[in-house]
Amino acid sequence: MKNNNKLFLWAVIITSFILSYVIYFFVFGTAPKGSLLHYFYEGGPIIGTLMTAIMVLIVVVSERVWSYQKARGKGDFQGLMARVKKALENGQINEALQECEKHGSAIASSIASGLERYRSLDEVEPRFNAKIQEVQKAIDEAANFESAQFETNLTPIKTIATIATLIGLLGTTIGMIRAFAAISQAGGTPDPTSLSGAISEALYNTAGGLFAAIVGTTMYNYFKAEIDNFTYFIDEAAFEVIQTLTISRRNLISERERAQ
Repeated sequence: MKNNNKLFLWAVIITSFILSYVIYFFVFGTAPKGSLLHYFYEGGPIIGTLMTAIMVLIVVVSERVWSYQKARGKGDFQGLMARVKKALENGQINEALQECEKHGSAIASSIASGLERYRSLDEVEPRFNAKIQEVQKAIDEAANFESAQFETNLTPIKTIATIATLIGLLGTTIGMIRAFAAISQAGGTPDPTSLSGAISEALYNTAGGLFAAIVGTTMYNYFKAEIDNFTYFIDEAAFEVIQTLTISRRNLISERERAQ
């Protein structure tokens, strides 16, 4: 899984790099002077690197949004828990597992792992407390696995959010060097065209770097919040499942005692 993801990331980076510089030289570079596209070309080669970062960011963010949407499953969390608890209250473990399978979310998958562990121990482990501990352990293990899936590809987003500003600053610095070089060569009265071109290069790089950093930071924080929500919901789900199993067992024991 990790190797496949690394191949995916490298494929995205290399493809984005090639495509960015093809666009920079053959689209922006050939655009009519004075047009918006040609202004991007005048921003200098660093623009191509910023375009690469933005393309990678778009692809990775899109992949994460799709994955998170899939991890939410079908229906709301409260509805799932209500159906699972109802099935458990009636002693219907299989029905609870079917509800988890229908929902198809990361939370449902974690709950299902705990219920499957409980069902597998139902006949071989007579101690109820031991079974409950195994249920909690199974849910925690599944939740850790799902959390690792949520963390996938967040590092590239954070990296781009961090270095995009620095790349833009590099382009800005190069543009300002060109501007001061134009002033120096002209003996204090630079050619307005050369000076404006150098300043444009600086500003376009600044804008590109800030744009990539803002989008990257925003999406990274959004995804981290999604992970925090998942952790909260899985803790709540584990508590409710264990509580329901405990109450159901007590009710079953009470019914047996009354029957006697």
